This record gives sequence, structure tokens and C-alpha cells, in this order.
Amino acid sequence: MNKNLLHDNFIKAIKEKVPSKPDLTNKLVDLLCIEKEAVYRRLRGEVAFTFAEIAIISHKMGISLDNTINSSHTSCNRPFQLRLIDYINPQERDYMMIQNYIDILKDAQKDESSSLVDCSNMLPMGLYDNFKQLSKYYLFKWIYQCGDTEHIKTFNDTKCPDRVTALRREYGVQSRHMKNSVYIFDPLIIQYIVTDIKHFNCINLITDEEVGLLKEDLHSFLNYLENLAIKGQFDDTGNSVYLYISSVNFDTSYWYIDSAHYHMNVVKAFILNNIISADDASMAKIKKRVDALIRSSTMISISGELQRIEFLEKQRMIVDTL
Repeated sequence: MNKNLLHDNFIKAIKEKVPSKPDLTNKLVDLLCIEKEAVYRRLRGEVAFTFAEIAIISHKMGISLDNTINSSHTSCNRPFQLRLIDYINPQERDYMMIQNYIDILKDAQKDESSSLVDCSNMLPMGLYDNFKQLSKYYLFKWIYQCGDTEHIKTFNDTKCPDRVTALRREYGVQSRHMKNSVYIFDPLIIQYIVTDIKHFNCINLITDEEVGLLKEDLHSFLNYLENLAIKGQFDDTGNSVYLYISSVNFDTSYWYIDSAHYHMNVVKAFILNNIISADDASMAKIKKRVDALIRSSTMISISGELQRIEFLEKQRMIVDTL
């Protein structure tokens, strides 16, 4: 669907909710905490609403994004949007997309009952952002899978712009400021990354020395995970965190943010990219899926000491095979 048409439909839906232009302007000023002139530019179509703004408006004004899309598209697909961020040669829009995620987290933090739930078969960015080698590894793998196939970069050649690095770290910091965080891990989450590292080492994209550095980082990460599990909270924020190990492998990784202000559900794609939606029906389906996963998972934070010890010992043995 044409993105300009989608934006026009959203503006039309807003105006249908509040026909009076002065009332609509004042309402959007209050909702978005921006100046009137900024609202005027958005309503004239000169500046697009950000995803965070769309999420706030649709939630507060009761606008169905599903209906907005289907009003000019016959497909009954839920309104998910693939967000492809270029982490190596970013343009301003790429920086803005990362910043949008950060802004959403910041807004959700205002709600004491807000939660971030992450079901993953790869290490979540919000947990590994302080581990330099792991952060670099996922960027390297993203380049390998999504970059220029004719000029494959080695792990050593993988460089990330300073501004992107700063934003990724800020995302990790803000994710830990959510009042409640739930992480459900695929039982083979460490095995997956160890297998990949061995493969890249065999094809000479990661050196033996770099394997050693990644091994150290993985052990440090497991120590960090153990500390989280024992305390049940983040050291830097004191906010609650619940860790689960699923009994079944994941075919897809996804996460969502739920707060009184709005919600956002995300399907992970291409290592570092996301497919996002603020649709109520999609959110309900993902929550139902999460509830089913939790019922078949083992909690290793706070309680479940025996299971925690057994799981982490097994993961350390897997890392030691590097």
C-alpha cells in the first residue's frame, strides 16, 4: 500500500473523530506534547506522524489502524510494517527509526504497570548492549545476511557508526527502565550462537582470537544473566525482571510493549530489524501466544534455583566448546 495514502487515511480518521479543527489541534498538542505549528505541519501532510505518535493517537482516540488500512486495501491482513534500518550506512530516517523505539520505551515508563515481554531465540538487544563483542557479533551477522553479498565483511572489518552505537546502547538502557520485563528464551538460545560462531570461524570470517573474545563475552553474559535471575531485578534501575526457559523451540522471535498509553507488538526479522504493529487484534494474538509459552516454560528468576543452576551450567559447557 502506498505510504502517502496510508498517512492520508490516518489523518482522515483523526478528523472524523474530532471534526472541529481548533479542538483537534488542541487535542493533538496535549497528546503529543508538541507545539501547534508542529501539529499543523502534520495535519497538512508536510511532516509524517512518527510511529510513536500514531500509536499514542490511535490508542487515546480509539482509532483502529486495521480499519484505516483496510479502508483503501481489500486485504484482510493485519497492519504490520516492516522497518528496515541500515546500521552501516544510515541516513537520518534510520536514526529516527531507532529513536522512535527509544521514545516509545520512555513514554511507556510513565505507567507503573507497563511491561516489556520478549520471546526470543537470539539474545535480546536490551540485555547484551553492554557486551561489546556480542553487540559487534550481531551487527556482523546482520551484515552477512542482509548486506552486500559480493563484498562480505569479516568480523574484524565490522564497524558501526558512533551515533548508531550510542542509540543502540540508549535503547538497552531505556528497556531496563520498564517497570516489568519478561524474557522467555528458546532452550537452545546459546547453542544457536555458538554454532554460528564456529561456522564463521571455519569460513575464516571470525579468527581464532576473535572466537576467544566472543567466548569471554558469552561467559560474562551468562554471569550477568545469573545475577539477574537470582535478584529478579536490574541492578541499574531496580525494576522487576522475570526470566523463563521455554520447553519448546521458537520458530519466530517477537516482543511487545504494553502500557496505559498505548501498546506495540513486534516480530523480529533479519537479526536487527522488526515488523511492527499497534493493532489490537494482533496484540491479543501475541499475548495469547505468550501465555501459552509461559505455561510450558520454566521460571529461573528468584525461584526455580535448581532449574537455574542446571540450565546455566549446561550453557557454560556449550560455550566452552568454542
